Amino acid sequence: MASPYELLVGLALLRERKRQLEAEQHQGPIEAWSALVVKIGTWRCVLRQDEVDEVIAPGKLTKVLGAPNWMLGLTYFRNQLLNVLDGRQLFLGQSSGSINQLSARILVVQGQEEWFGIKVDELIGIRHIWSDSAEIKVLSDSLAVWRSYATQCIVMNGEVMPILQARNLMRGLELQRSVLSTSTV
Repeated sequence: MASPYELLVGLALLRERKRQLEAEQHQGPIEAWSALVVKIGTWRCVLRQDEVDEVIAPGKLTKVLGAPNWMLGLTYFRNQLLNVLDGRQLFLGQSSGSINQLSARILVVQGQEEWFGIKVDELIGIRHIWSDSAEIKVLSDSLAVWRSYATQCIVMNGEVMPILQARNLMRGLELQRSVLSTSTV
């Protein structure tokens, strides 16, 4: 009798063979990428794994006076100052409550000049996405709340999730900060 490990390996080999046969029929290569599936408020969202440098548990934060309400505070990460943003407040305009929720995580994203952390309510997991098993579409009207942060959504297993563009968001925040600092000088 085969062990559970051998059964899983066999299933993976069968799935890969099926993908190869389908790719040959469609005459196109199958593209693959990895994504982090997170929960922000009641929404499930997707971020490309290559845009997130690390996922950390929330820790002690230093509040910043006069900062926008979506800025939770500052902390250190790998000897760098990390600006921690409240994902629910930033994206949805809703307060997320305590930073110390057991399921909360901070997604660390490097901007061009600064490091940012986006607090999400939960990291659901990592998904490996193949172009033959998921459909990527333009953001629909039902996801209009995400329009400033995403241009596409992904349909997997009947569920529609926005694909958040973390690096573009961080560049925008850095640009906004530099504009504000030059206008006050």
